Amino acid sequence: MKSKNIIFSILAIALIGVLLYSGYKALEIYIPQHFASRNFENLKKEYGIKDEKASDIIKKYEEGNENIAEGGITKLSKKNSDFVGWMTIEDTVIDYPVMKSKEEDPEYYLHRDFNKNYSYSGSLFIGAKCDENSEVFIVYGHNMSADTMFGTLDNYRDSIFADKHRDIVFQTSAGKRVYRVFAAFKTKIGKEKGDEFEYYRSVGQLGREKYDEALEKYRNMSLISLNDSPQYPQQIMLLSTCAYHTEEGRFVVAAYRIA
Repeated sequence: MKSKNIIFSILAIALIGVLLYSGYKALEIYIPQHFASRNFENLKKEYGIKDEKASDIIKKYEEGNENIAEGGITKLSKKNSDFVGWMTIEDTVIDYPVMKSKEEDPEYYLHRDFNKNYSYSGSLFIGAKCDENSEVFIVYGHNMSADTMFGTLDNYRDSIFADKHRDIVFQTSAGKRVYRVFAAFKTKIGKEKGDEFEYYRSVGQLGREKYDEALEKYRNMSLISLNDSPQYPQQIMLLSTCAYHTEEGRFVVAAYRIA
């Protein structure tokens, strides 16, 4: 009996040790992610970036009213010339600055924050061979386990969610924009074969033929069915993050500019 008690005690201690270690590792992962997210929140407050509903921006656009950048956007552009704009999707955690570095180092902000300091969460950034004025451009973001950055982007797999969160506000130094989601798809990076789609190569100034080819791919691969769809030369923005349905998987949301 005594030996059994000793064994149970050892097992209990081992279990407690595993739980404590697991808790420590979880905190080690989640705390930096939330800290990075809080830094973006503070940046928004410090520079007075004001939220504006997509519906209000669209209304002003349709009425032909002047669309100018918020003062905070201009200030952030002066603080860091790599800053492109501020992206917000209403009623989601996606509320972050978007960066664009030099072509020789397009993934500079993969693990850097707005101030160019190391950050595991990194920043949202526009990829290579395109910019915010291209016919098609991509914004990349990490799929964080704490659901920060693009950690909730795959909610767009659900048509009901997508229909309720269709409009993306993107405030740039040139004014406020609105993009409307029309497709969301899973793929993987690598040579195009089967379920692979090199969407990251169909960016920049495509011209009508390549634009239509890419658009057809988005539609055919889409996991959701929505009524709207762009026509050339309406600008398309892709939001891209890692996915874990397969090795080197990616999840992509496609939206087109409506204002």
